[in-house]
Amino acid sequence: MSNGEFFFYLFVYASILTYLVLGFIIAFESLLAMYGVKSALRWIREWHSPSGYKTMLIIFLPMIQLGYLFLEVLPHILGFNGELKRFDLDRIYHKVFGEEH
Repeated sequence: MSNGEFFFYLFVYASILTYLVLGFIIAFESLLAMYGVKSALRWIREWHSPSGYKTMLIIFLPMIQLGYLFLEVLPHILGFNGELKRFDLDRIYHKVFGEEH
């Protein structure tokens, strides 16, 4: 393996792992915001700009949907959760930043 090939694989694996870790964090805080957890709403408002958060919602949409599947849909199917909360990115965004943005 040459140095160029090594650094290429290093870059690819580091990018994938970074996406997974940041995606898990954004997904978790977005799902908490979907439920209206006040500390999550404060955290997002403090650390993210409205346009940056909207971009992250779009970039990490697969991770958010995966979190929604494991934390909302599967418990509903298994009977642990009575009501299935509807997944909507616009509603999450407006719950965090309101209608003015």
